[in-house]
Amino acid sequence: MRRLLLIGEYDLSIDEKGRLTIPSEIRKSLVPERDGEGFIVALGMNGRPWLYPEQVFEDLVFPDDDGTPGNEELDFAHANYGLASRVAVDSQGRATNLEKMLRRTQTGREVTLVGSRNHLEIWNRVDWEKRRDEELIPRIGEVAIRAKKARQQEARMTPPPEASNGSR
Repeated sequence: MRRLLLIGEYDLSIDEKGRLTIPSEIRKSLVPERDGEGFIVALGMNGRPWLYPEQVFEDLVFPDDDGTPGNEELDFAHANYGLASRVAVDSQGRATNLEKMLRRTQTGREVTLVGSRNHLEIWNRVDWEKRRDEELIPRIGEVAIRAKKARQQEARMTPPPEASNGSR
């Protein structure tokens, strides 16, 4: 089964009931058996609401669950799990239960939904257009080089998987 890849930018509006219509292109890319039925909205590292498909979020959370957290892990848990909430998608493709996060982040009703590989980011439309036009597009080469260097550094810091000797 293919892996999930969320891409693109979609100008949308939050309706009067606080719902966000997930574009059909995105809904079609989701496989319930792989990705889950709904989303988790969490406060992203950039202060924007991030929508993770339910199963993607759970897969990110549980691989390194090794018991009692230290203070830094507890801060991370509070920020990422305490402030997160489940988001249902109704039969019309509208995401519900976003209002608290949208208020918390002062996102507004005119938004751009931005694909970011394994999650979607909800940006205030004016803020996204400014970032895209003034920060990303003019520096696309520099951004790509910095991202490549960061991936290489991360790869050097990640220990290789333990070799299996076939015994259990």
